[in-house]
Amino acid sequence: MARTYSSELRTERARHNRATVVRVAHGMFVDQGWVATTMAGVATAAGLTRQTVYQQFDGKLSLLDACIDLALSDGANVPVRELADYIKMGVGSVEDRLSAGAGWLRGAHERSAAIQHVLDEAAVVDGLAAGRLTERESTRWDEVQWASGLILGSPPTGAVVDALWMLTSRSVWLRLTRERGWTPEQWETWFIRHAREELRS
Repeated sequence: MARTYSSELRTERARHNRATVVRVAHGMFVDQGWVATTMAGVATAAGLTRQTVYQQFDGKLSLLDACIDLALSDGANVPVRELADYIKMGVGSVEDRLSAGAGWLRGAHERSAAIQHVLDEAAVVDGLAAGRLTERESTRWDEVQWASGLILGSPPTGAVVDALWMLTSRSVWLRLTRERGWTPEQWETWFIRHAREELRS
C-alpha cells in the first residue's frame, strides 16, 4: 500500500512540475523570445533543477511545442476538434457555423498567436525549429480543410482551403491587432466578411 501511495505521489509531483515548467516557459518565451529563453533559465524561474526540467522535456523545442499545444487546447489537454466551441462549427446554418468558426479562431489567436510566433522566430535561426514550423503549418492547413468542411457541410476545394489558410494565419492576426491596433471584434468581423466570400466561391 505504501509503495502504491509513493508511486501516486511521484506521478502527481511530476504532473505538477510539468505544468509549472510549461506555465513559466510560456511567459518567458513570449516576453524574452526564443534565443534568450534557456532551459536553465526556465528551471531557475520555476524553482526546479535542470535535471527535473529535462525529465519532462528533452529540449527547448519540445518545451515550446508543449506551450503551443496547451494554448491551442485552452488548457484542456484534449485535441482541438473535441473542444465544445470547435464542435459548434458543425451545427446550425452555414452562417451560424461561420460565426462559430470565427469565434473559435479568435479565441485560439488570443490564447496562442503570441506563443506560436515564437516558433516563427525560432525557425529563422534553428533548423529543427524550421522543420517543426513546416510540420505545424501543414497540420494547420489540414485543420483549416477540416473546419471549412464542417462549416460548408461538404468538402471544400483546395483553392478555398488555401485562401482560408492565409486568412486564418496568426501573422495576419498579429499584424492587424498589434501593428494596426485592431480590436479582436474588428478582426472577427473582417474575417467573417472575407471568409464568407471565399466559402461561396
